[in-house]
Amino acid sequence: MSDSQIRINYFKAAKYFGYLFALFLWITAVQAENFESSDEQLITAAEKGNLPMVKRILETEHALSHATINAALFAGIKKGSRPIAQLLLDKGGDANYRGDNGYTVLIQAARDGRASLVELLLPLGADVNATASETNETALILAAKRDRREVIDLLISAHADLEIRRNDGMTALMLAARGGHQMAVHKLIEAGAEINAQLDHGATPLMLAAQHGHLSVIYVLLTANADLNIKASNGATALTLANAYRHSEAAEMLRKAGAR
Repeated sequence: MSDSQIRINYFKAAKYFGYLFALFLWITAVQAENFESSDEQLITAAEKGNLPMVKRILETEHALSHATINAALFAGIKKGSRPIAQLLLDKGGDANYRGDNGYTVLIQAARDGRASLVELLLPLGADVNATASETNETALILAAKRDRREVIDLLISAHADLEIRRNDGMTALMLAARGGHQMAVHKLIEAGAEINAQLDHGATPLMLAAQHGHLSVIYVLLTANADLNIKASNGATALTLANAYRHSEAAEMLRKAGAR
């Protein structure tokens, strides 16, 4: 046999065995999928927002554990699927279930701005003032931080505590003010949030807004009679912060309102 024929046969064999290897990998993957437990399939289906699959598993599998139902519920909440969440809640899912990230399902829904899910969970007994395990953030704190206005309305209507502080002392109003979220600030003030609340070092919502030059938030706070001249522990006021961070328009607005 010539060298060229040997090489041809070698490449044919390599191609053939390559095909067999690919076929082996495919069979292995199919078998792994088939061997996946119903529990794993349910959680995966919820993670992907696969409503038909979730329905099928719930209808055919009657030995699913509460842990599986709740894990799938949290996955469905993160995906933002109200139909999936509703199915799992109807199957005994816990409206106060807490995921591995330390958030309850309500906190997760509020954080992500899922108003329809917040609306679903609240009447089922979800604790509106539950706090995240590590940060002490509530649903309202995260909604205010991220300017989730519709969610803020729902939480306020459910009597969310406006003054709970996360671990660094920030309230919902402080975070909204710092973030420049005018409508969130307005909603929280209208609901009765403490407008002159202070951090340990003395900063107020007005100081936080001035430091970041958020004119619309400063206007809302001034209209609500925020104290212009409260001093932080270092002696700073809203005006001195606006000047220090070179927010000239904010400084002018504060001066016209009587700040010193």
